[in-house]
Amino acid sequence: MKNIVYLFSLAFFLSLSQPGFTAITIKTRILSNQAGTPEKEESLNVQVLPYRKNGLFNENHPVKYKLKVTNNYNSRQEGKIDITIKNEFGEFIGNSETEFSIASNHTKKISWDIPVENPGFYDIIVTINLTDYDDTIRNVFGYKASEINTPVHKPADFDAFWQKAKDELSTVAPDYTISPDEILSTPTHQVYYVEMKSLENVKINGWLTVPRPKGKYPVMFGLGGYRIEMKPLYFDDFAHFTINVRGNGESNQIINPDNQELMTLHLEDKNKYVYRGIYMDCLRGLEFILSHEDLGLDTKRIGLMGGSQGGTLTWVLAALSKKALFCIVDNPILCDAHTFYYICQNKRQPEGGFIIKFLKEFLRKNPNITKDKMLSNLSYFEIQNFIGNINCPTLLGLGLLDLTAPPTCAYAAFNRMPEVLKKKSSVFVFPNLAHEVSPEHNNFKSIWLYEHSLHPFGPK
Repeated sequence: MKNIVYLFSLAFFLSLSQPGFTAITIKTRILSNQAGTPEKEESLNVQVLPYRKNGLFNENHPVKYKLKVTNNYNSRQEGKIDITIKNEFGEFIGNSETEFSIASNHTKKISWDIPVENPGFYDIIVTINLTDYDDTIRNVFGYKASEINTPVHKPADFDAFWQKAKDELSTVAPDYTISPDEILSTPTHQVYYVEMKSLENVKINGWLTVPRPKGKYPVMFGLGGYRIEMKPLYFDDFAHFTINVRGNGESNQIINPDNQELMTLHLEDKNKYVYRGIYMDCLRGLEFILSHEDLGLDTKRIGLMGGSQGGTLTWVLAALSKKALFCIVDNPILCDAHTFYYICQNKRQPEGGFIIKFLKEFLRKNPNITKDKMLSNLSYFEIQNFIGNINCPTLLGLGLLDLTAPPTCAYAAFNRMPEVLKKKSSVFVFPNLAHEVSPEHNNFKSIWLYEHSLHPFGPK
């Protein structure tokens, strides 16, 4: 089990690309004697802590925060502490200013009750101005997250659009090529390099890893993060398959010879937008699994997993195929393109935000494309319009500081899952993290996938 936990954590680590931020700040200065030798390090330790560890509140658990300050300076620190509350769109909700004084080598706490009424995620911004210390700390909390409901922008021809894409894929012969890779294979695992043709005859590749002992193994299908090349992974009790969708590796030279930013490649036309092909690449990868039971694959026990873009692909594939037993998703992007754009368009991006950067750059370079037209095209590719078709449970992990995959968008999508599936699913949130999840959650995911893959229809 230890080996499984480590490898599974590694898979999700590779699928993410943005660092997290904590709500704990320490600033120091070093005092020196006359000879210049450091004698003592002075510091102020500030922690902004929600009364509920996960930062989620509701009518039974009103929003409450505390500030814990430890003064390791040699002198008293005096000044003001201000807290400001804004909603996810940056709109002012309220603020409070407090005179603050703390003696040297002391710890002091302040508590705030924060009255909010509407479901959503809120910024709590703590500004500290003391004698030798100035800082601003951002935290995020959720209120009635299970009731968050953002506007739906589902095109009338959404289902027909994707049925046409699947019909086009069915006319492309996959021409699977499966080659044992003896360099990456081990005494315990056989690794295969797989090539296949997908939509528009684009060749994509992937890696299949199967334990050597004979048997039928549940399959973990790993979907990769944005432009992250996937490699083989080795599980003791599972086969693992992943693909490098178009835009990764050699296929990029074919579909994108000018090496434009993949996120906005052909976004001006929904029928040519690169993610139409990427979603079909994932479906073709699943078709490979389903047609190669002879390689030791238990095609009735397929789990999907991914983070960031991989989380998006996981949910979309589950909706398009209905062959997955379960989904494990972290910080999925493109859950609700419209809400995402309005949340992030005026915010600084200290925790990531590469998507909003690319979208703004696309509009700048294409003045003939309006923002509304761009968002209308993206509505064919956002998760909220797929998620009603998912028929398997999800384990969802979210960093609340994330501006690449804002929790408002992810929660709104999750809330649209069929009620029977939500009862079998779980959400874990991390108030001090951005585009990542905690190591402990990675460990929990390995347990969760064991529980679900060992039962053909999920745990009782």
